[in-house]
Amino acid sequence: MKRGLLVLVVLLLLLAAGALAPMFKSDPGRVLINFGDWTVETSVLVLITALVILWFTVQLIVWLWRMPVETARRMREQRAFKQLEKGLLALTEGDWSAAEKALEKSASVQGKTTAHYLAAAQAADGQDAHDRREYYLEQAGSGSSKKRFLVELTRARMLLDNGNHAAAQPVLKDLYKRRRKHPQVLDLLLRCYRELGEWDELQGMLPALRKAGVLDDEQALALQEEVAVNSLRIAENVDALQAAWKHISRPMHHHVAVVEAFAATASRLERADLAEPVITSSLKNEWNPSLVLRYGEAGAGDRSKRMKQCEKWLKQHPEDAGLHLALGRLCAGESLWGKAREHMVKSLELEPSSVGYDALGQLLERQGELEPAMTCFRNALRMNQGQPPQPLPAGTARLSAP
Repeated sequence: MKRGLLVLVVLLLLLAAGALAPMFKSDPGRVLINFGDWTVETSVLVLITALVILWFTVQLIVWLWRMPVETARRMREQRAFKQLEKGLLALTEGDWSAAEKALEKSASVQGKTTAHYLAAAQAADGQDAHDRREYYLEQAGSGSSKKRFLVELTRARMLLDNGNHAAAQPVLKDLYKRRRKHPQVLDLLLRCYRELGEWDELQGMLPALRKAGVLDDEQALALQEEVAVNSLRIAENVDALQAAWKHISRPMHHHVAVVEAFAATASRLERADLAEPVITSSLKNEWNPSLVLRYGEAGAGDRSKRMKQCEKWLKQHPEDAGLHLALGRLCAGESLWGKAREHMVKSLELEPSSVGYDALGQLLERQGELEPAMTCFRNALRMNQGQPPQPLPAGTARLSAP
């Protein structure tokens, strides 16, 4: 930049000299300088030329004077750049110790330390040297508010990567107050709340996450379902479960995962009867075999009423393996052994499953048929391991070999 300006000045002077040359040729002018006993008389053109030469001379002297300092500065910058390159390469390779040493050396160049210190902090973090990591972060954060924001964002990310979610939470909350629309802050806070199980906080963030483009519509719906499911799972009593259910949006009441979570928690709290109307309502909206199995749990309230409901559904879904298994369980709960066995066998004929074999095994064991019962239990285990089931002993049931 300076060289370009100098060339421009010289060109302007040459152009000015060319333009004024004819005038000075006819009238060179006269300059008289009187200082004490000294008198200098010359033409204007000579005086201008002398001043220009003097100016260039001064510039040359200044340049020569500064040259050693500038040369030393450039050498330091070159060394720092080489150390930076070395440090970044070591950081990429995962050689944290070598990366930290090289990056610390590269940060010696004044005015160019923030990125270097942040990289050094990452290298120290890779060695679990948390004290040194914090030192580098403090060094990087001295400066503008923008630099401090980047440092805090880096600190929060490192804390999350190390699994220290509780320590990262206040840092991210502070960043969120300062930059509510920052995608990285929102994404990290989402991770933090999810790991800590702060489902209410996460629910409140959903609009901001969608508006900032962190989540698209499909991801937002999946997250909303995740929040609803976990809010139901952590309920410690019936009142908390019902309050969580009311807090969930009505469209979510028909999501299978949400209904299953409600039913599972109700069963854990020994109030499986609470899930019956919820499951029935969901099945009216959309048929789902897994919910039918929940409906057929043996200890879930009035079995006779649920048996009648399952028999009604069976007219509409005669080939549904889950429905036959649910009806078989309910019949077993009412000691209707023959009917229970019939539906369980039919379920396995339609679709063999580990749950079906386990239910049939329990029924056979209760009736004293130990050998086929053990075969059922082994089949349940085999299917859980991804292996095909083995045929039951002859005469056990009308179950055909797979």
